[in-house]
Amino acid sequence: MEQYPAQDPSGMNNLMPEPRTMGALCASYGASIFFRRWAATVIDFILMIFLTGAVVYVNDRFGEQVAGPVAAGLFAGILCYYLLLEGFTGYTLGKFALRIRAVDPAGRPPGFVKSLLRTLLRVVDTNPLLLGGIPAGICVLTSREKQRLGDIAAKTFVVKVKDLDPEARGNQGLMIGIFSVIAAIALASAIASIFSLFSNISKPETFLSRDQQFQITAPSSWRSDSTLNDEADISISNDFGVKYFMVLSEKKDDFDSGVTLQDYLQIVEENYAVEMSEGPIQPPQETSVNGFPAIAFSFKQEAEDGIEVAYMVTVVETGTHFHQLHAWTLASKYDGVKEELQGIMQSFQEVQQ
Repeated sequence: MEQYPAQDPSGMNNLMPEPRTMGALCASYGASIFFRRWAATVIDFILMIFLTGAVVYVNDRFGEQVAGPVAAGLFAGILCYYLLLEGFTGYTLGKFALRIRAVDPAGRPPGFVKSLLRTLLRVVDTNPLLLGGIPAGICVLTSREKQRLGDIAAKTFVVKVKDLDPEARGNQGLMIGIFSVIAAIALASAIASIFSLFSNISKPETFLSRDQQFQITAPSSWRSDSTLNDEADISISNDFGVKYFMVLSEKKDDFDSGVTLQDYLQIVEENYAVEMSEGPIQPPQETSVNGFPAIAFSFKQEAEDGIEVAYMVTVVETGTHFHQLHAWTLASKYDGVKEELQGIMQSFQEVQQ
């Protein structure tokens, strides 16, 4: 640790050194301490993101009832990470990696009370979700002793480890062990969350009709959307992809006896008569949906705001119902999403009892 020369009573310099105080030591630092502290904060924040992956994984694997307690435990762990680990060792993973340490005026770890003040004020000055750590950065750059708000309130300092006496640096072997375990847990959590997210992307989700008799499946990016049509038995959307789908089901008993699928198609086409004036993309064609007889057609329509919309409609006959399967998107996106929309239509089926 750097030292000041001391003066003896006779006015002559002697060889007895006087330790430099932590405040004076910090005052001697240039901007490099700011960049070290900033990089350490980024490392700690990334660590928190990785640990949050554990909640994502547990929620996907075991559901919200288990994920809730895990999230509470994670919050407590993050609190202890700063409050206890930094309080009693002076280090976080970021600080240890950047070779800086939080200390009290005597060069020792801050302890519980000072660490509590530093941790509470993190919510204000180093919260990346609030002000992005800007208050802490401004304080470190402008204060004489390179302190953030938490340091000023707790009377603590962040110094370079090389400037501390060897006995004041802590058990480095123990620190390496502790932070290696923390990093390994965080990395495992991140890998688990990424695995869960990619699994969900490819995993289709099932949507049931109101009466639980029929269902469709769609990629997990789709969500139930009751705002599409109040009368829809199933309605889903993918707002990001500007894709929408709904199922309208009607009991055959509500029609005169002898009504065929062709008759039902004509009823549906009459409802779309005005919209279909723009011209069909595909005229009605007989097909099948999961073994049920069906007729499909598609057309484009210009909306009131001038945006052109493409519709894909399939009418299906099951044992007790007629169904309308409606899908629509921007006309400019139609060719790119046509296969996906057809796949959702082909997934329509009766619920297996």
